[in-house]
Amino acid sequence: MNAKLITQWSEYGSAVQKTLFLATDSLRIFDPDLVRLNLETRENALFLRDFLASAPRVKLQIVLRNAEPFRCGSPRLFQLLRDFPHRMQVWECAPQLLNMTDAMLLSDDRHAVIRFHQDHARSRVIIDDADACRGYHTRFDEILAEGGTPISATTLGL
Repeated sequence: MNAKLITQWSEYGSAVQKTLFLATDSLRIFDPDLVRLNLETRENALFLRDFLASAPRVKLQIVLRNAEPFRCGSPRLFQLLRDFPHRMQVWECAPQLLNMTDAMLLSDDRHAVIRFHQDHARSRVIIDDADACRGYHTRFDEILAEGGTPISATTLGL
């Protein structure tokens, strides 16, 4: 098992980027608002664009407790949602999940960054260990099963 505990925001940022760049098939994110993940940076947004364009099977799923920062402050990510609606889905989580305080970045089925509390950098980083990641994928599936509000990049109306 290749797991490590980190406690500093700088370590967290490095772990997120490393885990993000390891993705080849799927990225699954449960986060308060995406702010600490820095996905909106040019480098990360370009990686996500290349990732989403790489193969028909890739998938990016994001569940947010507060989607307002995504809607108002993430033009690069919102453009990705417009360009790849069949490979990228974003939801605002169901109201019954708003009291959850952790965050997850799951890359493929074997890499993860698990932040224990949204206000702190303390996190578990898992690299190349599918067994250690399995429970987090199950939890993500349970979060999705609770429902929520899908976020669309297109405006519907007359």
